[in-house]
Amino acid sequence: MYGCHRGYEFITGITQGRVTCLQNFTWSEVPNFCQRVQCPPPQIANGTYAPLPKAGEEKYAYEDAVTIECDAGYGVNGSTQIRCRHDGSWDPRVPDCVPGCGSPPRVENGQHSHPGRGYFSTGSSVTYRCLKGYKLEGEASIHCETGDDEAAAWSGPVPQCAAGQCPAPSIENGRLKSPLSQNYIYKSNITFECDPGYVIRGSEMIWCQSDTRWSPRPPVCSLGSCSYPPAVDNTNQVPRKEFPVGSAITYSCRPGYALIPGVIPRITCLNNFTWSEVPEFCEKLYCPNPTIENGELISASRKEHTFGNRVEFNCHFGYFIRGSSSVHCGGDGTWHPPLPFCDKVCGPPPAITKGKHSGIGQEHYSYGSKVTYSCAEGLSLIGESSIYCTSDNGVNVTWSGPAPQCKLVRCPMPVVHNGRTISNRTAFLYGATVQFSCNKGYRMDGNGESWCQEDSTWDSPEPTCQPVQCSKPKVENGRMVNPTSEKPWYKVNETVSFKCSPGYQFSGHWYLPVTDTWKITCSADGNWTTFPTCRKQGSSAMCDVVLDSRAALQCGVPLVQLKSLLEVQKLYLEIEKLKREIKKLG
Repeated sequence: MYGCHRGYEFITGITQGRVTCLQNFTWSEVPNFCQRVQCPPPQIANGTYAPLPKAGEEKYAYEDAVTIECDAGYGVNGSTQIRCRHDGSWDPRVPDCVPGCGSPPRVENGQHSHPGRGYFSTGSSVTYRCLKGYKLEGEASIHCETGDDEAAAWSGPVPQCAAGQCPAPSIENGRLKSPLSQNYIYKSNITFECDPGYVIRGSEMIWCQSDTRWSPRPPVCSLGSCSYPPAVDNTNQVPRKEFPVGSAITYSCRPGYALIPGVIPRITCLNNFTWSEVPEFCEKLYCPNPTIENGELISASRKEHTFGNRVEFNCHFGYFIRGSSSVHCGGDGTWHPPLPFCDKVCGPPPAITKGKHSGIGQEHYSYGSKVTYSCAEGLSLIGESSIYCTSDNGVNVTWSGPAPQCKLVRCPMPVVHNGRTISNRTAFLYGATVQFSCNKGYRMDGNGESWCQEDSTWDSPEPTCQPVQCSKPKVENGRMVNPTSEKPWYKVNETVSFKCSPGYQFSGHWYLPVTDTWKITCSADGNWTTFPTCRKQGSSAMCDVVLDSRAALQCGVPLVQLKSLLEVQKLYLEIEKLKREIKKLG
């Protein structure tokens, strides 16, 4: 006798599982006497299920599964998927569709905080997060809330999980080797190579990470370098220690040698990290024959003067040597210091009335000498304070200029109306400076500083202090209380009153009557005090009520005041409710 497997049952009207051994030693015919257990369609109020039974059938077979979906405004209180059991019942039990929200919308490459849950009451929320390598775009949380038709639904929009992309990497003095792409997503990699003459510093291959950053960091292509440049006869040692590709080294000749004409004393570090061809650069130098006018050479005479040779001079009677009497042939082929010359001296410097100079008592002044003048107490020195003994034509010597003058220079006290002069002086002598500032509510027109000149006048006229004014104020969605008094400019401390246009009210002051006014005042800095903001009247004011309540609780408002505030809020909410009911009746 046969029996049916789990989930199967005997077909009605067929001898249950029995076959007989016949006389011909065979079994009697074996009919198909087992069929799959069937479950009736689930009965769901305010919801549907899918898939429907197969064509031509009214029930579901063992292990068939259906997915429950509730109507808008209802949520699955139980499992959203049930399966036909071996005993003809559904597992788990058929859920109910109750008022609320169903399963939140699915987000590709992401999931919400309550997977598998099919019912959410009003006020519930879920938070989405993305899989590794994806970035959340939009608000992370949505809420089950009652809409205008009183049916619960999920707030929107639902966030999306976009594939994170690393920015296209770049490398200066190099290039991307492989693989090249327009989009580099999580786990993609790329390799780099450097241009000729550059060497890579860092990893040649990098990978795009889940946080859209490359790891390790993109490498750097640094210039390669050459070894120390070769030594060249009669040249100085190169002071540098590093020689990157493309850099040029210019040789300099040792003292007593000069560059060979037509030869460029430069070599370059090439891309293959070797130096360009190195020719000879330097040849020996000779200083010119040393002679001076009105003087003679007193040292041993030579036909040629090379680096380091020294000679001495003496001037003829009646002349004085200007410069060093001893010079030497320098490494550049010139004499050091320069060859001297023989010249006469300056006489006494010009006198100055009511003053003196620093060279009193001297009769002769050598070339280049300086004398400095000073005035008696209370007088100002007008002109150059120092003059020099110099040459006028290369032969004769003379003083560089006339003597300055000593004068009594005083400037009058400057006066600034609606302002003041800033100075710690009581008398203003030549060269004295003053600063100016304006009183509060005034601005300066002109220079803020002046100095006393030698003609007892100030170098620039005193500035004027003009009254500060505020420009005509404007408030969006608002207007002045007295438009006839409008004008383009307003004085400091003048006030202007505003009121909001019909249908608008002052933002942040929902409890004020819509006819209330807002005053602003012209400040001393030319700006108006805080401008009002007129916002459209509507249900958004309810948010202000909630915010005010929260602020009152957090800031420790006394209970008596808080009670009054809550009563006003209650009245406001009742008015809003009445408005909605009237709207429905209409």
